[in-house]
Amino acid sequence: NLIALYEFKTGNGTTAYDTSGVDPAADLNMSGDVTWVGGWGINVRAGKAQASTTASRKLHQLITATGEYSIEAWVVPGNVVQENARIVSYSGSQTARNFTMGQTMYNYDFFGRSSATGTNGAPQFSTADDDERLQASLQHVVMTFDPVNGRRIYVNGEFTGDVDGEGGGTLGDWDNSFAFVLGNEVDNDPDSQWTGVIRLVAIHNRALNLQQIQQNFAAGVGEKFFLLFGVEHITSVAQSYIMFEAAQYDSFGYLFNNPKFISLSPTATPGNIPIRGMRIGLNGAEPTVGQAYRLLDTAITDANYSAATGQTLSTVGTIIGLEQGPVSDEFYLCFDQLGARSNVCSEFAQAVPQTSFNDPLNRPSDIGVRTFDEINATMAAVTGVSPNTAGVRATYTNVRQSLPAVNSIEAFLSSHQTSIAQLAIQYCDALVDDTAARNAYFPGANWTANFSAQADRDAIINPLINKVVGAAQSQPADPDVRTELNALITNLCTTTACGGTRTADVVKAVCGAAVGSAATLVK
Repeated sequence: NLIALYEFKTGNGTTAYDTSGVDPAADLNMSGDVTWVGGWGINVRAGKAQASTTASRKLHQLITATGEYSIEAWVVPGNVVQENARIVSYSGSQTARNFTMGQTMYNYDFFGRSSATGTNGAPQFSTADDDERLQASLQHVVMTFDPVNGRRIYVNGEFTGDVDGEGGGTLGDWDNSFAFVLGNEVDNDPDSQWTGVIRLVAIHNRALNLQQIQQNFAAGVGEKFFLLFGVEHITSVAQSYIMFEAAQYDSFGYLFNNPKFISLSPTATPGNIPIRGMRIGLNGAEPTVGQAYRLLDTAITDANYSAATGQTLSTVGTIIGLEQGPVSDEFYLCFDQLGARSNVCSEFAQAVPQTSFNDPLNRPSDIGVRTFDEINATMAAVTGVSPNTAGVRATYTNVRQSLPAVNSIEAFLSSHQTSIAQLAIQYCDALVDDTAARNAYFPGANWTANFSAQADRDAIINPLINKVVGAAQSQPADPDVRTELNALITNLCTTTACGGTRTADVVKAVCGAAVGSAATLVK
């Protein structure tokens, strides 16, 4: 459901690339006072970043097809006094838009055009004044729209509780001539200028649920590293380190967070190691600002230590000023006391990308499952049946809450498969009951066949393998799928003789088995 993504990794030039992989790429042209921010991001002072109207048209096409969407952004508002400022917008002018994420002082504003609102997306839907949800700090903001709930706003993984008085609606009145833009309106209206830092923007053609939003919030933003400070020479514990999660916060500082004691030896135990007065050193000196661990006074013990996750030393994060840049800056740690030694320092830090510092036996699976909205979209794509078909939409609404909400394959349940099967059968039912659609999908099929001839079976099986399974190396092998579908036809025709009106029922069952299988579920 991700249809546009801006991570701002380039760091130079005037183009911010759409890295969603959904064509056409709606790349943004930066104009005015818009500069790159270290650690991935752009700083908008008096300008905008805008896509062409042609490339922006994919938002109209893909969102109106589903009738719902989400605007997701990691932002740092420059202040809390700017009003009617546009952060993310898909609009044509100050008075015409499809959607906008904006700011008015301490509030986030959501303009969304639908059958329940005007052509400018008004009345605007905003967070409550008294809550002061918007702060001049790094925040994760998600705005969703769906036909039932209308507009919703989430800040830092929490639903704000604000209720859209206009309710839901349809998106048939959207305009495909608008452009996608960050930081201002397309006409550079000075009254709509927003100032601040944008670290990430994502547009989805589904309304994200709370669990998905919290998952994205927990993932954070920007490039992250583990910094490993070697302390084996101090503690005498094999392959022992103090480990920080670290990232370049912006062009001026580094974020240090979640310090832990850990050993890369699975059999190592710390015993009882006092640790007191930890300071971060940079390029041969200890910065005077940002020493949040100066008062640390605890002990690393066998009781609190885990070979898999180490022992957390503090839940506090801190910012250390950037000096020479991430390529040249060198960090180390010093301690008032570590173990039996006083006034000692660690080795210089080793930087390891977070994706590399994983136990190969316990790291997350390389494969996952599609979520409820992805499953629905996939079934629509492989069958050619519109998800807005009455029977399909009714079934999807009924089983949506029982479909997978997260990609993790470890969270997949048998109840999920039951709901997937129901939805798959409904798609296949709609396909086979439409004479023109089934003849186009299964050319040459005999709709009164008793399936005693393999040619009649192949007329059904071949299109399903070609359109549902495909030939990718990661997909189930053609012979294996063919064997299973043939066996299903044999079983169905043995239980009750095939032919006549039963032929269509058997095709629906075979189609449902293919569409509801791992071929469409696993990714």
